[in-house]
Amino acid sequence: MVSASDFTQTCNFTIESDFCTAETCCLEQGQIHYIPTLAGNAAYAALFAILIIPNLTFGIRYKTWSFMSWLCLGLIGETVGYIGRIMLNDNIFSFNGFLMYLIPLTIAPAFITASIYLCLARVIYILDPNLMHTRLKPMTYTKIFVTFDIISLILQAAGGGLAATADDQAGSDMGINVMIAGLAFQVVSLLIFIGLCSDFAWRLYKGIVSKKMRFTVTDADTTYPPSQGLARRPTWMRRSEEVGGDSALDYTSIKTSVMFKGFIGALGVATFLILVRSSYRLAELQEGFDGELANDQLTFMILEGPMIILSCIALTAFHPGFALRRLWSMKGFQGRAGSPSAGEKLVMTSASNSAVGSRDGSREDLSAEQRAPAVGGSRYESLRA
Repeated sequence: MVSASDFTQTCNFTIESDFCTAETCCLEQGQIHYIPTLAGNAAYAALFAILIIPNLTFGIRYKTWSFMSWLCLGLIGETVGYIGRIMLNDNIFSFNGFLMYLIPLTIAPAFITASIYLCLARVIYILDPNLMHTRLKPMTYTKIFVTFDIISLILQAAGGGLAATADDQAGSDMGINVMIAGLAFQVVSLLIFIGLCSDFAWRLYKGIVSKKMRFTVTDADTTYPPSQGLARRPTWMRRSEEVGGDSALDYTSIKTSVMFKGFIGALGVATFLILVRSSYRLAELQEGFDGELANDQLTFMILEGPMIILSCIALTAFHPGFALRRLWSMKGFQGRAGSPSAGEKLVMTSASNSAVGSRDGSREDLSAEQRAPAVGGSRYESLRA
């Protein structure tokens, strides 16, 4: 095992780093200015690799395809990145090892935040089915922040590639600046995301009703009879027997379950930890690759790996499949206007007949649920990513 004491104390910058050895070059000529710990980086790589297995399993079982894809891409990136650091432990001058470390570890958290953003719309639909406390449509949040995430990812990846392959200091600085822009964009996006989530939580807690009622169907509404209002709800908001289902799904029981509350907590914890990590990397790159913070192994091993590991553990332990059960992939959970499922068509037909009957004075024959005020409606857009 190579240690810092094995390197010559005299630097020879006439030798390119690709041709350096411990006998001919000093440690400062390495890709980074310290020997990455083998045990620590191997442990991190193993943890990330292990976390891929349950996430693939849960994703397939609960059909959380989009969540599974983004999170597993992040886990794979983290695994590859720490393998790159293991290569640097063996040869600190390895350019391939440096590339494997720098780019994957820089962009991997962006994939993980994308998986978090995908969850927000579903959480809003369950907590606020009438959409009375949200400033934007649920899927609008997801589209905005996933777009931000992709922009951040592209900037970080492009910057990392430019910085790592630059032939001179000017090129390296340009790449670092692009990476800084990507990380700064990610940090700002996370802060805005946290702010909007906090705003929604506060409005929901206070019970503030939006001035612009999204869904105003009432018993007195002659345009949309209450019975038809039931049909306009997403499938997951109605008992399965009302839409030809095979088992009852009660979104209220999901909303009040310990697992769902834990799921929301896990999203919050993961978001905060990724914000801490991204803020650290942003500060690190401000000094460049030769800066003190960029070459402080202890700080890196505390604020990089553990932040992402804990985030992924939280998202795995409180997987959306556990919390939302079948709602993530249910066709009715999409609630697409103009394209109801077969069950929805059945209920809508029944509702229409009931509405005709009510005009003939037979409204009293309607069930209590058919007479209930309607919630939901055509504003529910597709949630399947």
